[in-house]
Amino acid sequence: MKSEQFHLNEVERKNKEIYLSDKNKELYTAPMSYEEYYRLVSSNTKIEDLRAFYRDTTKNGTGLTIAPNKIYAQTNIFLSLHGRYSYPILHNHDFVELIYVLNGSCTNFINGKAIVMNKGDFCFMAPSTVHAMLAVNDNDVIFNVLLHEQSFSQYFSHILTRRDRIGDFFKNISVANNATPYLLFKTNGNEKIMNRMVQSFHEFTNKNLFFEDLIGAYVNEIFIELSRCFNPETVINNSETNAAAFFHPILNFIKVNYNSVTLKELSDIFSYSEAYLSKLIKKNTGQNFKQIVEIARLDEAKYLMQHTDYTLTEISQKVGYFDSSHMNKNFVKLVGLPPNKWLKQHKPEI
Repeated sequence: MKSEQFHLNEVERKNKEIYLSDKNKELYTAPMSYEEYYRLVSSNTKIEDLRAFYRDTTKNGTGLTIAPNKIYAQTNIFLSLHGRYSYPILHNHDFVELIYVLNGSCTNFINGKAIVMNKGDFCFMAPSTVHAMLAVNDNDVIFNVLLHEQSFSQYFSHILTRRDRIGDFFKNISVANNATPYLLFKTNGNEKIMNRMVQSFHEFTNKNLFFEDLIGAYVNEIFIELSRCFNPETVINNSETNAAAFFHPILNFIKVNYNSVTLKELSDIFSYSEAYLSKLIKKNTGQNFKQIVEIARLDEAKYLMQHTDYTLTEISQKVGYFDSSHMNKNFVKLVGLPPNKWLKQHKPEI
């Protein structure tokens, strides 16, 4: 199966048209949060609307942590092609993700760092590591392999006994829950690894008898080849950076749900006590929960002021204020200017 067979599908062709537009190309230069994507797709009907997908596949519909669900739980091992010309939306997982570049290249934004992956590169992504993927060429062919807890127990549990970088990676996930965010192997187009990845994708696509067992065997063979022939070139193990990555879904949930979110609701969703959550928010932002909510509310007000014809009264009601005078007071307090003066200085270019 050659990479030339992986032609653009209909969605990728539409996304390519958007990408090639000068007006939208800049949106691909950096990863975006789900909140930013939500705003973007709400104002542009031409953009692929993935909001329902994120509601169905992420924890509590927050748009960030992708969990095993009705889409990914059909099999113990899930393989897919990464969509070309898709916006790089920040997310993480409840499972291990393997990323392999069969052809072309891609950019993997991991914990704020842009890492270019080229043909043959093989990346292990730990659960909870926040990242976003970008592939913007027709010949970019990127495989994603998702390993859930059940698939690991069934096909890869023996790896925990190995004394190598891959064994340590999975051991830290399974035992210490303190894994290196990612491992990146530069295989330089190793033929054995390439063939096994293509065969794994072929098996998953056809789903013949015992296909999961065969994929498990292929992936195990790949792990052995990586350990025998290569050392991971890039390893990040910065506890502060990783802690910030864990906090991202909390902040994102506040920004998306500013109009109704409470500290108790947050504590229930993310399984922290209210006291600890308050300290976590303060430590990572320098502000308390109420201030973060207020900033999110005003950010939405700014967006509506710049991109809609709503009056200030209408905007104040849409973002949850009792009236425009209340919004005006908070606007001056946090922004330093009343809304009308701020808008004069920040009118979007037409």
